[in-house]
Amino acid sequence: MIAAIIAHIAATAHRVDWPDVLIFALTYFGLALGDIPFTRLDRSSIAILGAVAVLLFHRMSLHQAMAGVDFPTLILLISMMAISAQLRLAGFYDWVVRRIVAAAHQPWRLLAGLIAFSALLSALFANDVICLIFTPVLCLALQRARRDPVPYLMALATASNIGSAAMLIGNPQNMLIGEAGNLNFAAYFITVLPLILICLALNYLAIAVLYRARLFADIEPPAASQPAHEHHHPPKIQWPLIIKSLVVMGILLIAMLAGSIIHLSRPVAAMAAAGVILVSRKTRPADLFALVDWNLILLFIGLFIVIANVQSHHLLAPALHALAKMGVSLKSHLPLAAVTMVLSNIVSNVPAVLLIKPAIPLTATHTWYLLAVTSTFAGNLTLLGSIANLIVAQQAEPFAVHLRFREYLRAGVPLTLCTITLAVLYFKII
Repeated sequence: MIAAIIAHIAATAHRVDWPDVLIFALTYFGLALGDIPFTRLDRSSIAILGAVAVLLFHRMSLHQAMAGVDFPTLILLISMMAISAQLRLAGFYDWVVRRIVAAAHQPWRLLAGLIAFSALLSALFANDVICLIFTPVLCLALQRARRDPVPYLMALATASNIGSAAMLIGNPQNMLIGEAGNLNFAAYFITVLPLILICLALNYLAIAVLYRARLFADIEPPAASQPAHEHHHPPKIQWPLIIKSLVVMGILLIAMLAGSIIHLSRPVAAMAAAGVILVSRKTRPADLFALVDWNLILLFIGLFIVIANVQSHHLLAPALHALAKMGVSLKSHLPLAAVTMVLSNIVSNVPAVLLIKPAIPLTATHTWYLLAVTSTFAGNLTLLGSIANLIVAQQAEPFAVHLRFREYLRAGVPLTLCTITLAVLYFKII
């Protein structure tokens, strides 16, 4: 199959603009590597350099490039990050995880609580944020309770990924898909909720079976974790700010659910909610903006321009035509799920979605739903499949807790294959 696709592309090579191919190939190769040897470049800077190349070599005008940037998605993303930042500074996330770990003497209950709350909060405030805040508190509390943190860190990463697929604001790729497919917030949530709940149950089962011995084993807190303990200062709980933020978030969810009735778009509603959060006597707006992931915003901007250039020069047309001639279409659910899973683990899920979305018709609602779910579930395949996974691994290191690549595969591979297969079957049935 691959040979036939390459042959067809080669036969149509004379119609391809090679500077555009080179810019696209180098950008996505850099994204797949994650960083460039002998430099300090990361994925965000690689995407920006790709956009610079598009403009520098006059492949698009500045006006055309700006038209390719999806500003509604960026506004939605920044607004949700600002709301989440307020809850983080007010100590809400720290309080939640400490309440969960209070059940450390009951491993089954602790595992269930962790999966449930990390999934719920990830659906509302994005999985990356939840993993960033939960991991150090979880490691510290579990080591003090003489519990092995690794099974619970696995549950945190995988459940956050699965849970974030439940809403169109749960992760960056869902925000992008929601805007690109003009999806209804309430309809999406109602449709995918049964699937997400089943997959979370599978998640619980996978961790419970694979780590049944380690869940109950007592451990000695490693000496190397003591410095990390000393430097971890939980934020002061500020209930007035927490209550205000949760009320604002509740009103925002209602506005999103009723968006078609009140004629208010998700980005505008989120921006209004963030505006209310900024008005505070206790928190400086600069402190909230400092917690916005600007690297991710720059990654989006760079990729929007690179992909807009790809679309304007029809670079993917030969490959899509070759697949169509062989009877393989990304409009079909199984090929779409397979391609999404592979691409998401090569270049990450946001670049994968940007690459795939032009092939999906605007009216194919369930196909958009499947793309949102599978691009998120695909993040559970390997430790590198999701930024949330890497955050968990990196945040655990100072506590002498090591989540290795091979260790992650034990649960990640079977869980991902099962959940993506289940998603394909689910959207075939409904």
